[in-house]
Amino acid sequence: MQNAEANRHGAEQGMGLFKAAVLLFTLLFVLLVLAFGADWLLRTDNFPVQHVRFEGEFQHVTEQELEQAVMHTVHGNFFMLNLDAIKARVEALPWIYKASVRRQWPQDVSVQFVEQQLAARWGDSAWLNQLGDVVRVSGKDLPLELPRLAGPDGTGASVLQHYQNFGRILTAAGLKLERLVLTPRRTWQLGLANGMTLVLEQEQPEPKLERFARTYAQSFAQLGGDIKQVDLRYANGFAVEWISGRAASPRQAVGHAGPRAANEG
Repeated sequence: MQNAEANRHGAEQGMGLFKAAVLLFTLLFVLLVLAFGADWLLRTDNFPVQHVRFEGEFQHVTEQELEQAVMHTVHGNFFMLNLDAIKARVEALPWIYKASVRRQWPQDVSVQFVEQQLAARWGDSAWLNQLGDVVRVSGKDLPLELPRLAGPDGTGASVLQHYQNFGRILTAAGLKLERLVLTPRRTWQLGLANGMTLVLEQEQPEPKLERFARTYAQSFAQLGGDIKQVDLRYANGFAVEWISGRAASPRQAVGHAGPRAANEG
């Protein structure tokens, strides 16, 4: 009886070892198949990239320029492509704002791109895009009619935002802002379409510009062509410099509203 039970127990142990051996062998076989399969898939001569497709609006960049930009990064195995490197090469082109890259089964690569949208000229030779980033582009169809902005390094986004804010205020008074400069001394110089220049300090300039816009619409609109510059950097008024060479002092500007000076309205 005891011998029979011992034999049965030994048989069960043997069967367990056999099953474990079969399972281990199966796992090793699967791993070998996966390893050989992965090696075959990732060999450079297998699954080569066949086509690179560019998707976007071709306005300032050409498909040939894009192809040249990525030609040294799109090669070899489809699965081993460095998509980040392709993206970086495309976005390095001056006219490209952003790009995205993905594999397209079975052997193609899709590159989607967005061109820069220029919002203003920046300094003498650069431009600002819609986010205020400085870009340096060239071409025959550059929008030279865009406003001219300038400022110290790193101020592009701020200058563009202030240009938009100032423009809305001046438009309400029938004035058009064409040029905006933030000087190294941190003062604003606003060039208007009628030839007038406005000067403001950098901190909280909007209230003073709004006050000037109200006064201009009420008293100075008919004399806009005779005004050379208006200095708005005063607490309670502004000084007017006329094309004739005469100037209204800040004190006159506060106390007298007329052809030579204006109060705060």
